[in-house]
Amino acid sequence: MADDYVKLLCMSHSQYQPQSVTHADMLIRRDTTHTLTQCWYSRTHVPASRKELWADGYHHSQCRYCERPIKSLGKKSWVLADGIDLDDLADRAGTRFICVTSDADGMIVARHLLPSDWDEATVQARLAQVVADCATLDPTGGLSVRMIGGHPH
Repeated sequence: MADDYVKLLCMSHSQYQPQSVTHADMLIRRDTTHTLTQCWYSRTHVPASRKELWADGYHHSQCRYCERPIKSLGKKSWVLADGIDLDDLADRAGTRFICVTSDADGMIVARHLLPSDWDEATVQARLAQVVADCATLDPTGGLSVRMIGGHPH
């Protein structure tokens, strides 16, 4: 095969004659082809039209693209129902922080750590400051601000 490649490289353009390819050679076999879905690339799952509210407080549905079960707490961002929910893990943590996320893609823009010795009035003042800063940075309202994490000790 290497000899054929060397011959091909040494040929002039006029001497090259391509091998004939039949239509059957170009057919794709469905059982050997795997297509990656949109959510595999973007990590953003889109629910199908039917969404159900379960007793755990999550909305459950099926992803429109990969057809896997997904869930959401506020119907803004959807995660795999059988996967790790980072927001749920953060809520169970003892550390509190303010999380700023982009509504367009669900990505975290900023996290502001809240010291455990702050009282509730100081936390609310810091939250109001972050909300005001986000409104200045993105006047179109494309950012969401929320409290995540455990309760003060």
